Amino acid sequence: MEIAIDKKELVGLVRKAQKGEIVLPQFQRNFVWSRDDIRDLLVSVTKGYFIGSFLLIRVDRENLPFQPRTIEGVELRLEELTPEWMVLDGQQRLTSLHYAFTAPQINVKGTKYPYRFYLDLNKLSNGHVDEAIWSERYDYCDEYETDEYQFTNKVIPFTRILEWENWKRSYSKWLLKNKGNEELSKFIGEIEPRWSSWIDNIRKKYIPTIEIPKVKSEDEEGIGEVCSIFEKLNSTGVPLSVFDLLTARLYKDKIDLHKLWEETITEHDLINTFSDGEPDLYGVFILRVVSMMRGLDAKGSTIVKLKPENFVDDWKKASLYFEKALQRITSTNPDGFGAFHQKWVPYLTMIPVLATLLWNIEINKRDHKAYELVKKWYWASVFLERYSGSVESTSYKDYSDLIKIFNNVQFKSEVFIEAENQIIGNPNFTVSDVSRINSIYKGIINLIVLEGARDFEKSDSIEFHELDDHHIFPQAFLRKVKTSDGKSKYDNDIINSILNKTLISSDTNRKISKSPPSKYIQRLIPPDKKDEIFKKHLIFGSALKELESDNYDGFLVEREKIIIEKIKDKLKV
Repeated sequence: MEIAIDKKELVGLVRKAQKGEIVLPQFQRNFVWSRDDIRDLLVSVTKGYFIGSFLLIRVDRENLPFQPRTIEGVELRLEELTPEWMVLDGQQRLTSLHYAFTAPQINVKGTKYPYRFYLDLNKLSNGHVDEAIWSERYDYCDEYETDEYQFTNKVIPFTRILEWENWKRSYSKWLLKNKGNEELSKFIGEIEPRWSSWIDNIRKKYIPTIEIPKVKSEDEEGIGEVCSIFEKLNSTGVPLSVFDLLTARLYKDKIDLHKLWEETITEHDLINTFSDGEPDLYGVFILRVVSMMRGLDAKGSTIVKLKPENFVDDWKKASLYFEKALQRITSTNPDGFGAFHQKWVPYLTMIPVLATLLWNIEINKRDHKAYELVKKWYWASVFLERYSGSVESTSYKDYSDLIKIFNNVQFKSEVFIEAENQIIGNPNFTVSDVSRINSIYKGIINLIVLEGARDFEKSDSIEFHELDDHHIFPQAFLRKVKTSDGKSKYDNDIINSILNKTLISSDTNRKISKSPPSKYIQRLIPPDKKDEIFKKHLIFGSALKELESDNYDGFLVEREKIIIEKIKDKLKV
């Protein structure tokens, strides 16, 4: 593929974008630059600085390789577009310049209002370019748009820079009428040349362009090469994801992946909530499900080559089972996984595997044993930290191995062998040193939820209160404990151990404050409910006795025994 290097007039590119002759491929991201970003770009252009090159692909309007859309702020319908080029790299800069020059009624990032940009010609002629460019909310700009204000204050809107000659003529007439011939002569001889030299930095600026030749919509190899070029050159913007690449590839088959995503988040509440409506991560997760449903691995290189046949049906099935996977993960009933809030999901990357397993179980009408195996796989993966690194290969291997076990219970999968060796049969397995962001930590919190944990004081169901992980032995109490030589006995890692954490409300935590457990238990917890409440927090027997005795060291030992036993119990089928 031959690439042509050229220069194109900046203003010409903006005008072509405005007329729909330069467009974006549908997979390009939305305009995300802020008001300050736009201003900084305008300063660089006015100073004559290099602002980077534009990557364009020449297109045949009758045979477009990708679905087109206008740059933000251009109000043309799809059928009104006459594309000559598509912008692969330079969208944010081109859209920013169009925004400044045409003032569309759209908000910029971080604001609730459109803004207008202005140039102070006095400051400009004195060389103070950074101070010369400013912006204001559109609904405060009525006065700034009048000739009287502009001519009196030597201010020009960026919307009039493209008609600089007309602005100068109007200013000259105003100057002659209001200031006289002498001021007009001074302007023509001294001031106008300085102003025009700066304005010409904008109006006559040329931008280096890299132009890719035409690629037909049916040329899959060529489209793939274009996407690869985009990924390599798009170093300053948001890189293409697998979702974007497949969006581009499926266009020729009249499959609109973005539209499918919009339908998905409308139909599936949990996907919408978890993804915040954005397809960057969860769209790729659903594509992993599609790939595994088709008997393929979950690698990005495989996903971008997914065939269009039955794709829409497969996407809808994958979305449905992804939602079911989220329902199971967030459920607090005994068959769920207890991640009652998104932040307590041990691994998001496990969800595609779970979704595909649930799909396989239902379409093959498998019995309860399959669901038990899925639960064992889930908890084993959490407590082995199996999905902490590269997960694409692990995902497909786990899915394939579980299918083999569904069909032959004698099959030994890698995940179950590791669980047996590293957890069930390992006398040295410990959970005392896990961190708060660790999957084991989150998994233990999930186990506490599944026990039916209630707030210490309120003794009410978790679903009715905003509970978070708090210390059982208060930090302030433990920090006062000293060794024989007067040093703090417990460091942060020991104080913040998962063994010293459980779910209670912030209100209850404030009431506990610095109190030793023996005191706050008497003050906050009804004696007749004490054993029941603490058992649901995996604190009972010797662990509860050590807690009531304010013996932190003994409590850690006894509670770890309970938690490890609970973990091992989850790994049995």
